[in-house]
Amino acid sequence: MGKKYKNPPVVEALCEIFFIGSKWDGTIPGMFFDKIKADYSVKKELKQIGVGLSISPEAQQFIPMGGSTRIQFLKPDGSQLIQIEKDLIVINQLRPYPRFEDWSPVVDKMLKLYCELAQPTGIRQLGIRYINRIVIPAHTFKMEDYFKLYPEIPDSLGAMHGRFMMRLEIPAKHKGHQLIITFATTQADSPETSAEMLDLYNVYPMPPQLLAVHDLDKYKKEAHENIELAFENSITQKSRDLFEEE
Repeated sequence: MGKKYKNPPVVEALCEIFFIGSKWDGTIPGMFFDKIKADYSVKKELKQIGVGLSISPEAQQFIPMGGSTRIQFLKPDGSQLIQIEKDLIVINQLRPYPRFEDWSPVVDKMLKLYCELAQPTGIRQLGIRYINRIVIPAHTFKMEDYFKLYPEIPDSLGAMHGRFMMRLEIPAKHKGHQLIITFATTQADSPETSAEMLDLYNVYPMPPQLLAVHDLDKYKKEAHENIELAFENSITQKSRDLFEEE
């Protein structure tokens, strides 16, 4: 991301594309699987449950509702995951994370296949998300040594803090995009280390006119640039040294 690293902190990257008007039926997951099973030979079914809220003068009640069924296709080594359901495809890249230039064609290939089979009439939203786990080789450390983005505590409260979580919505470099940053403490590997999660999520919502599939590559690249910029401006050189900048 941004600069190139020998050991990038990305634990998961994903691209999610929401459609409208898909011609969906029970045969599509099977046809999709037939096209990709040479590389994604593990198939799973995930039942999703929705919850409705009923409010009456006497009581408030949560009511279980029927949810959608999501089909997952995994590589045997677990490094990539493709998920599909009606009007949605998600392409997940886990460790080891390649360069964006290597992962992006996988997204394009799966998008093309989904569109050929489900024939959606348009795309209503694109989401690109990068989840980074940054391990600091110390139990205690100064946040400003490794990060430019961090919680600040006034001296009147002791100027120290333990576990934390921050969520920010910030302007994106490219117009029309929404960028959400979640920065939080996560589980450390050992008592001698610390770990922080830097979750960067870029959304391109439905514009006044529905996105055409051929427009998607432009917005995908813009979303990645937004995330790239946010990442590099959230860390210091000391963090880059941990990732072994090339």
